[in-house]
Amino acid sequence: MLGACGQKASTQTTSGVDSSASADSAVPDLEQPSITAWRDLVYTNPSEPDSPTNRLDLYQRVGADPQPLVLLIHGGSWVGGDKANFAGAAPHFIPWWIAQGYTVATVNFRLSSPVGQPLTVSPKNQATDIAHALAWLHAHADDYKLIPQNTVLVGYSSGAHLVAVLGADDTYVEAAGVPHERIAATISLDVHAYDVPYALSLMVGSDVAQNIPLIKHLFGSTEEEQMSASPIAFTDNRVAPAMLVSVGPDPDQPGTHGYIVDQTAQHYATALQAAGHRAQTFHDPSESHDSLAIGFGEAGDAVTEQVEAFLSSQ
Repeated sequence: MLGACGQKASTQTTSGVDSSASADSAVPDLEQPSITAWRDLVYTNPSEPDSPTNRLDLYQRVGADPQPLVLLIHGGSWVGGDKANFAGAAPHFIPWWIAQGYTVATVNFRLSSPVGQPLTVSPKNQATDIAHALAWLHAHADDYKLIPQNTVLVGYSSGAHLVAVLGADDTYVEAAGVPHERIAATISLDVHAYDVPYALSLMVGSDVAQNIPLIKHLFGSTEEEQMSASPIAFTDNRVAPAMLVSVGPDPDQPGTHGYIVDQTAQHYATALQAAGHRAQTFHDPSESHDSLAIGFGEAGDAVTEQVEAFLSSQ
């Protein structure tokens, strides 16, 4: 198995074809059709070379020709979560992308400390880790039959902020050795931190006001600090086409989760469009933050249909 810096890379597993599986199902099941899974591949991360979080999982249909890559970034409020969450809690998420013709990578990275502890890992450090994971995958494109030029970044919750940062601030991937043009698109699923000072202004007195100390802990107490990790600060750069998804009931009611994520997504999309970039939003009031991820990839899921249309228009 291919690894980084001479380390053992992974355990590879290949599931056999189950003849009892439904023949008319367009979405593969990770446990049944012929899907190869490389788990806990060790990626090279000069920023933190010995970190146990320098790991990623890779999923690919057996016998596939070279494919574009989709990189999935987990949520967890920047302080929690794991790459295994997509396979474990969202059963259709990875299979849907495989059915669309992508090789899927899920990535771990260093986690931030909770409020009350010294901040040793910031969201910017996390974006750096992810950029190095992407660079490692691109460096091993021939080994895993990847097409690096058409990489899509998808993030859920806090991961949605991180992919937006990587899509807008080219310094992370360029420093890791990846041309920013290789990021073909970013898809952010339900986050509000595109413009941190603006998001904080909406959070005051809201249903999510209890999260304000965490945001200030992670992003800093000054507007200058907060903007340094806000994607909206980088609209003068090359920005990858962006889809911004938000969910939650009562998006017209100030103070609700639905209102805050909808308003912040529209605010960022407007800034991107004004700068000549491609951006679109979609709000689904019928979904909750959790059900958005759990149901992604299911037949008839509105968010999935919007994502598919966005990708088709690239």
